[in-house]
Amino acid sequence: MCKEVVEKAPEIKVSIDRLTVVADYPSDRLDHDMREWLKKPFVQDISDGIQVVDERNCYFDDFGNRHAPVAPEQVAFIHSPKFLRDKLRIDFNPNHGLDSEGGQWVLQLIAKLQNKHFSRCDIAFDIFNEPTAQDYQVYRFGTGKQIIMGPDGKMQTTYYGSMKSGQQIRQYNKKLEQQARHGKLVNVDSWWRVELQLRGSKIADYPSLVRKMLEEFYIPEYKNLPTLREKAMILALITDPTLYGDAPKTTRQRWRKLLKETPKDNRLSVAMAKKFVEDFQRLEYELQSIMNRFNVAADEDGTINL
Repeated sequence: MCKEVVEKAPEIKVSIDRLTVVADYPSDRLDHDMREWLKKPFVQDISDGIQVVDERNCYFDDFGNRHAPVAPEQVAFIHSPKFLRDKLRIDFNPNHGLDSEGGQWVLQLIAKLQNKHFSRCDIAFDIFNEPTAQDYQVYRFGTGKQIIMGPDGKMQTTYYGSMKSGQQIRQYNKKLEQQARHGKLVNVDSWWRVELQLRGSKIADYPSLVRKMLEEFYIPEYKNLPTLREKAMILALITDPTLYGDAPKTTRQRWRKLLKETPKDNRLSVAMAKKFVEDFQRLEYELQSIMNRFNVAADEDGTINL
């Protein structure tokens, strides 16, 4: 008798995935202090800075499954930004690893810094057991798109917008990333992540920017268009977005109009929006608690300062 395969129910989680703090720090003191910090068991030298690590997940994944030993997980990355003298940048996840010994040290370090401000904030949607997530794209004309394909010819990561801009969206196969680190994940059939990365004054506008992103995140149902020519036009935009940039202005206008009129499958983005609304007060509380902990206020231009 064949054993029945039970599919896992779809699930969506939303979180503040990453924050970056920039603060004053004398350059003539930083090299000495970093050498002192490297003496701590949870601090390691890496590229052009140091990283604080958490060794608790070296033998278990985030779901509690035991696996072969892996490298410690990064809690924070600390370095002096290029072209910025007397500055220190700390990049960390406010919901991951800060309860470790290294994480508590990072929080103490942030508390001591002067003239601090958030320069980056990532809002992440984790989508479990919903394989159609890989078929969704962000349709935002005038924004660059970079797609990275896997050996199987399927999309693994898509970047929307420039990393140097005020906002960038990243969509990627989180399950593959986690499997590369921990081995097989038995708890999820699929795991996709959509991240909205915000910089500078964009951070204060995160609720409206999240909603805008979700409005533009869908699957065009091009097969429901009336003519073969229209179907081919939208299919071309889906499979090779670079065609839009190479087309004449009048053609681009025609494509934009047609895409706007094309029926859309947005069931997933609607579910993501619902989850964002449900969790909005929690996200606000998390940001506010960090702001209160370090006496954070907002500038007139919207930048959050500590």
